Amino acid sequence: MVIIKNVREIKEYDVKEAYGQDAEGVTIKWISEKRTGGENYLHHFALRYFVIRPSGYLALHKHPWEQEIAVTRGRLQVTGSDYNRTIGVGDIAYFPANEEHGFKAIGNEPSEFYCVIGCMGKGENCIGISEPQDVHASSPK
Repeated sequence: MVIIKNVREIKEYDVKEAYGQDAEGVTIKWISEKRTGGENYLHHFALRYFVIRPSGYLALHKHPWEQEIAVTRGRLQVTGSDYNRTIGVGDIAYFPANEEHGFKAIGNEPSEFYCVIGCMGKGENCIGISEPQDVHASSPK
């Protein structure tokens, strides 16, 4: 059965408060995660939505899963151990597992992006912060 959600209706969390990461002005919404839809779904990935307020940042970090982002608003400085690039609306960035990367909003508007991560092992890295609230439908409207 299809699961339909609206990103505007999903609860957002402050990344610094929720995870203790070095971040300022960054929020996360877990759109889909390991518990979404229950046991009938394979859960090979999780989809999240990030907002970084102007001058906000998520400091350099790395993790053992791959990650891909798609920018939907604003400009974003993407930094790693050997690169520093500015990307914007419509740009995609892929980060292999264990590659250091960080983000900073550039300009006077927030930067927003979808972020897909691969689930590792039993998917412990793909569990969101709260129980998901799924809207089930047999077909989209």
